[in-house]
Amino acid sequence: MSGKIEIPLKDAHRLINPGPVVLITAQYGEKATISTVAWHMPVSSWPKLVAISLAFKRFTLELIEQSQSFTINVPVYSQLKQVTFCGTYSGRNVDKLTEAGYTSKPCSSIDSFFLDECVAHMECSVHSITDTGDHKIVVGEVKSAFADEHLFNEQGVIDINRVHLIHHLGGTHFGILRT
Repeated sequence: MSGKIEIPLKDAHRLINPGPVVLITAQYGEKATISTVAWHMPVSSWPKLVAISLAFKRFTLELIEQSQSFTINVPVYSQLKQVTFCGTYSGRNVDKLTEAGYTSKPCSSIDSFFLDECVAHMECSVHSITDTGDHKIVVGEVKSAFADEHLFNEQGVIDINRVHLIHHLGGTHFGILRT
């Protein structure tokens, strides 16, 4: 193990964490909110399943459990201030949609909303919810997905030279990918 240092267990997740930050939107009845999430991943190709990890105390989790649906929105780096705001305050106390200045649009396949300013979104119905330590893993079945036409390059991958997604580096640190 020459040249390597031991990472404290409390920071171990940061070794695999620098994926794009997403904004989860959820609503139930008249209640709606936005939550910033860095812990997410695809879990099945067919059916198309994705997972998000939410702390037990999250208002977003409460709305997802009630509505059985949620939307994953993909913001860009120019929205970092809004994304940080949505991850700092609780939707129980603050109307994040208004305060962050996002525009909600109704989803096409679930009873929820997406954020028009984000470059992409996936509309999900709840497949399962599992308790895991101090978080719950919410697995959603993607019912439909939409993206700005300029998001992908000719090879069908996200063009990181054209679109700068927000990557969580740990704590309050964020960055972008470059080639």
